[in-house]
Amino acid sequence: MIRNHYNEKWKDIVFDNDISEQMTFKISNYGRLIKVVNGEDVLIEKQYSINGYNTVSVVKKKGTKTARYIHKIVAQHFLEKPEDAKYVIHLDYNKMNNKVENLKWATKREKELHQFKNPDYIAKNSVIKYSKLTETQAMRLKKKLLDPNRRTRLKILAKQFGVSEMQLHRIKTGENWGHLKV
Repeated sequence: MIRNHYNEKWKDIVFDNDISEQMTFKISNYGRLIKVVNGEDVLIEKQYSINGYNTVSVVKKKGTKTARYIHKIVAQHFLEKPEDAKYVIHLDYNKMNNKVENLKWATKREKELHQFKNPDYIAKNSVIKYSKLTETQAMRLKKKLLDPNRRTRLKILAKQFGVSEMQLHRIKTGENWGHLKV
């Protein structure tokens, strides 16, 4: 007996024509999956992921195996699909949260705009990619530059870290590496 969550609803999964009818599954609006074996429901707790998304392994009519994304199955069975929408997005950016309230059908452009607002994407792109200094080196250098008791001359610091004196000035004023807190 599978214990339901509050307001959890189950639907039989209807796959596309390529998938064999021998395997039967049910999906819930919470993104949980049941495999029906000999008339008994078996909750699938261990799910595999592809690109960070939960998937279910199914068999094609030809006998080969393939996978289907859980979030897409939930959206197909519980959300109304607009004509132009082709993609399913996670509203909270958590690829493992497949609850129907967290999913939305989107066009390609909506999906792209949504992804640009992803905190992980923003953080990844805020890192300076082509710098002579690592973030740790820049932080150490900034501490030294802002130290009122510093005795080391700028020329020596520049040579030590392999940057110009102008670069040191830019780091000190926050023009470069300004997002670092010391």
